[in-house]
Amino acid sequence: MIRLRTVEGASPDVDALVGMYADFGTDDRAQGIPPIGTDRIRDWLTGLEGIHVIAEHRGEPVGHAVLVPVDADALELAIFVHPDYQGATIGTRTLGELLERGAEADATEIHLHVERSNRAAIALYRKYGFTAEETRSMELRMRRSIVEPPTA
Repeated sequence: MIRLRTVEGASPDVDALVGMYADFGTDDRAQGIPPIGTDRIRDWLTGLEGIHVIAEHRGEPVGHAVLVPVDADALELAIFVHPDYQGATIGTRTLGELLERGAEADATEIHLHVERSNRAAIALYRKYGFTAEETRSMELRMRRSIVEPPTA
């Protein structure tokens, strides 16, 4: 059973999340995150302020998603799922939770970056109302209004 826990502010459970992210291989990283090496992961997590959702299995983190304030009107979304738990609906569940929390914030939209090759994530984001705003050679920038509640 996967349990979700939501925390606002600084990144929670840094030590446990460092352990989860240390298991990520090269193919599990996107746009340079999570960084490589436990010290760099710890530094990245320590500075990550926002709305966090931790997915846990048997008390250990297996997923981490966050909405980070970009400016007064926008939040940036990032979702990471441990490689052993891909396909277990953790991304879908954490996205739904963050969209609900984001709707309670003062921001009006959410942005994200996703690698073009990550078809499963792109399909999930489109299902939840994200549209491609800008394309680059290796990634898509997508956005979604959070004035309206999620509908997927």
